[in-house]
Amino acid sequence: MIELMVVVAIIGILATTGFQLYSTWVKRAYGSEAALTLKRILDGQIGYILENEDFFPEPGRTIFISKNHSPSDPEIEEIKNALKITIPVGHSLDFTITHGINPDNTTFCLIEIWADFPLFKTGENYIRATMDKEGTINYF
Repeated sequence: MIELMVVVAIIGILATTGFQLYSTWVKRAYGSEAALTLKRILDGQIGYILENEDFFPEPGRTIFISKNHSPSDPEIEEIKNALKITIPVGHSLDFTITHGINPDNTTFCLIEIWADFPLFKTGENYIRATMDKEGTINYF
């Protein structure tokens, strides 16, 4: 009986450790997905600028896509048609695409992706980037 209790205790310890490692790897996978999606959105913006000489969406507008959106929502279809990319929904990530206007009337595109948990080893739960009309991208 004691041997059985020891085996159950060892299995419990291994399961607890394994679950924590699994959880960490899942969060890192979401971090990789966020970084790749950010890159795809920026690439889509570059293509959109080359065709339309402006950012998507219209100046001053922000498009918000939450993890609870359906793939058939109008905002997702709008992004798909304009940027020629598919935004992943149903995952644990929220997205915003903003066409901002600086005080000097220059425009920029701000893309933000965030989660309710840390996406990276640094503990940050978001990734952001801005792009100006010259194509300069700043990550922060």
